[in-house]
Amino acid sequence: MKYGRSLRIPSYPPGRSRPSQENEGHADDPRASQAAGLIAAAATAASEQLLNPSDTSTDRPTVVTLCGSTAFWSELAEANFRETAAGRVVLAPGIDMKKAHPLWAEPGAAEELKLALDALHRWKIRACDEVLVVNPGCYIGDSTRAEIAYAHQLGRPVRYTGPVGHAVILDRPGLDPVRIGPYEHEYHAEEIAAGLRRQLHSTAHVEGTVIATGAFRSDLDHLDARVPTDPYTLAVAMDNDPGGDGTGRNFPDLYARLCAQEPAEYASNLWGRACSAYDFLHANPADE
Repeated sequence: MKYGRSLRIPSYPPGRSRPSQENEGHADDPRASQAAGLIAAAATAASEQLLNPSDTSTDRPTVVTLCGSTAFWSELAEANFRETAAGRVVLAPGIDMKKAHPLWAEPGAAEELKLALDALHRWKIRACDEVLVVNPGCYIGDSTRAEIAYAHQLGRPVRYTGPVGHAVILDRPGLDPVRIGPYEHEYHAEEIAAGLRRQLHSTAHVEGTVIATGAFRSDLDHLDARVPTDPYTLAVAMDNDPGGDGTGRNFPDLYARLCAQEPAEYASNLWGRACSAYDFLHANPADE
């Protein structure tokens, strides 16, 4: 379903400010009339439907739960606005833990609250009729991906504010496919796929591996589309990279994906710096 398909909200041209309150009541202003209609519809829904949660009539407003990274807080707010204006009841994340607050100032309290919020949001998914994923630039993080999978498990329809994107897919005989994504543009996915294919000539891999591109599927696990290019962030990512056993089952590992993403000389230099950072982060103080 295309995002906002049923929405009919007036937009304000660049350079024009929102009408003042004094002008909003003028009967000859079509925008004021439309706003009044929306308010009247919402009031009717609230009085006749929302006060009776057990009502399953076709006139009951659709309940939508928003999912997405709180890094896109303004985009979540925009989606909330548009869905509400379209006559839907919106359940959304209520806390942005990326901003400092006394409630989660202590690391222990922050971790406890995050777990509680994750559980609470799953209840919001259970309570809704459908899920709307806010995914600017095709970005879908691990937490959002898990929520999407949960929505599919419950049979809730899922739609998106933006394109779902593209993926690189490695089919390996006898093993589960490896998927990498999402990529906003197909050409970017093709570039990564081509970079990985070049490495098949010099890197251990499962015989018969085929690398192609396809649609990103939010209900399936994917490796992150982009390998971090900050040495310390890359060093941290090394801890989660599966070690090789000589069979090539771990292809594409972190280094292979970095080489597919960046020019060879830059990737090699960056990897060296990340290895140094890794050694520093895991150094035993007793050895100093």
